[in-house]
Amino acid sequence: MPTAPLFSPAFTENPYPTYRHHLDGPAVQLLDASRGHWGVFRHVHCSTMFRDPRLSSVRPASAIVNAPDSQMPEFEDLITHMRHWLLLRDPPTHSTLRRALNKGFTPAVIGGLRPRVEAIVAQLLDRMEERGSADIVRDLAYPLPVRAISDLLGVPESEHDRCVELTNVVSVWFASIARTPETARSAQGALLELVEIFKSVIANGGRDRGGLLGLLIDLTVGEAGLSHEELYAQCVMLLFGGHETTRHWIGNSVHTLLNNPEALDAIRMSPDLIRAAMEEVLRYESPVQMFGRGVTADIELDGVRVPKGSTLLLVIAAAHRDDEQFPDPDRFDIHRSHNRHFAFGGDAHVCLGSTLARLEGHIALRELTRRFPRLQPDGPSAQWSSLVGFRGLRELRVTLG
Repeated sequence: MPTAPLFSPAFTENPYPTYRHHLDGPAVQLLDASRGHWGVFRHVHCSTMFRDPRLSSVRPASAIVNAPDSQMPEFEDLITHMRHWLLLRDPPTHSTLRRALNKGFTPAVIGGLRPRVEAIVAQLLDRMEERGSADIVRDLAYPLPVRAISDLLGVPESEHDRCVELTNVVSVWFASIARTPETARSAQGALLELVEIFKSVIANGGRDRGGLLGLLIDLTVGEAGLSHEELYAQCVMLLFGGHETTRHWIGNSVHTLLNNPEALDAIRMSPDLIRAAMEEVLRYESPVQMFGRGVTADIELDGVRVPKGSTLLLVIAAAHRDDEQFPDPDRFDIHRSHNRHFAFGGDAHVCLGSTLARLEGHIALRELTRRFPRLQPDGPSAQWSSLVGFRGLRELRVTLG
């Protein structure tokens, strides 16, 4: 049976046969000659490339916006904003800013959020119970992480829904391999509106809100401090990163467990297995499918040269199905040991909010399975998003029993 072409609509429904095809190929593969896109798929090669100093997170304007030169001035705001994101910076500027932001995600800070996260989950599950059925994506996976990161960033509850709408627009552009001027135009408008939201939050006593937002504002102090544009950009990045992947992770976890009833029964009987189960979901149905890096100097891998100026995609979702790293990789196994996945990254850019994501995911799954022991799928099979950079569900309808 032929595999679906990489990044095609059929591929997004089930990418794993296609990943298997590429895993059986060369170490590095040319994916799109016109755009200079190359890919690595094996676990060992992703691990090596994550640490290679010839790869850069800083992206040229042409990689941020795939548009003719004549249209590029239209996207100046988008390009400038994205270049401020910590995610798209290299050392030493990345290292300095990262060390400062780490203070907002210490175990003590995240541990202090536990009562708030538990309260949010309880409220969301109460609403689901009142109806007797639910869409896990809409009713739990979406609202939980956006409320948690919004609390950290001082965003009022009245803006939460709008923030989700705007970050969804950014996702359509950000997670696309073949970015278009149309999606870039929409993303630019959404990002500028998010900036205005944070301007308003900060102007209306943002420093007094404390938490992560207060820490960010403190970073603007002094000659070497962040500019206001850099401050707003980090706020937007943290909002985007703080809920976009977590919501997919929660939805993917429930979907995977419903399709593996023995594993679901096991965590119901032994809730201590929930953390291991969710780590296995990060490998088995990774919410982040790949990371892109710019090639700053020629790289040769197993006799193949990737030229300077190319884009190298580290396809971690394929690496997670690499049988040289994971025995029987297509089997979901909550007892898997040495689960060295790359879902939160594999270099200096390892996810800043991974501790918060794990807290949210653990509490959500623990309480969902405790309160609804007869949770079952409701209706046709789950519908996957068409995005290729992220893997997540558009909806996941369930009955609560």
